[in-house]
Amino acid sequence: MEYYIPFLLASIALTLMPGPDILYVFTESLAKGSKWGIAIATGLVTGLIVHTTIVATGLGVTIQESKLLFALLKYGGAVYLTYLLYLAFLDKGPPSIVNNRGKSTYNLLKLVKRGFIMNVLNPKVSIFFLAFFPSFVHEDSTTPIQDYMVLGLAFMLQAMVVFYSVAFLAGKLNKVMQSKRFWQGVYYFRLIALALIIGTILVL
Repeated sequence: MEYYIPFLLASIALTLMPGPDILYVFTESLAKGSKWGIAIATGLVTGLIVHTTIVATGLGVTIQESKLLFALLKYGGAVYLTYLLYLAFLDKGPPSIVNNRGKSTYNLLKLVKRGFIMNVLNPKVSIFFLAFFPSFVHEDSTTPIQDYMVLGLAFMLQAMVVFYSVAFLAGKLNKVMQSKRFWQGVYYFRLIALALIIGTILVL
C-alpha cells in the first residue's frame, strides 16, 4: 500500500491535468452529449490495457528503441486522428443524434472503438507508462509483471472515473447551451482538441 496510494494520487493528479485526451472527451461531450463522451472515454481507457501489457512485458522498451515500430505507431496515429479532425471539421452544427421516434441514430460501440484506436496508436502513452510505473514497483519484487498490471488497472479505474465525470458534466452543459454562437465555439474547440492530440504524437 505504501506504493499504491502515492501511485493512485499521482495518477489522479496527472489525469486531471489539462491534456489532449481529457480535452477531447470534454469537447465531444459538450458537442454531442454525455453518452457520446462516455463511449469515447471507455475506448480511451480500454486502450490502456494494451499499453500496460506492452510495458509489463518489456515491449515498451523495444518500441522505444525501434525507430521503425515507433514511426509506424506515431504516423499511423497521426493519420487516424487527422481523419477524425476532418470529420469534426465537417460537423459544424448542434447534434442530431436522435430520430423522431426517440431512438439513438449512432452506434456507441463505434465510438468506443474510436477512443480505443486513438489511445493504442499513441506511442507516447507507452513511453509515459515506461517512465512512470517503475517508480512504484519495488526493485526486489518477484512478480514485476503482475505489479505492472495492477498499477495499470488502478490507473485505468481512476482515469475512467475522471473521464466519465468530465463527460457527464460537459453533457449537462450541452443541454443548457444551445445558442448558435456557443456551437461555433464548440466546433473550434473540437478541432483544437484533435489537433493537440496529433501534435503530441508527432512531437516526440
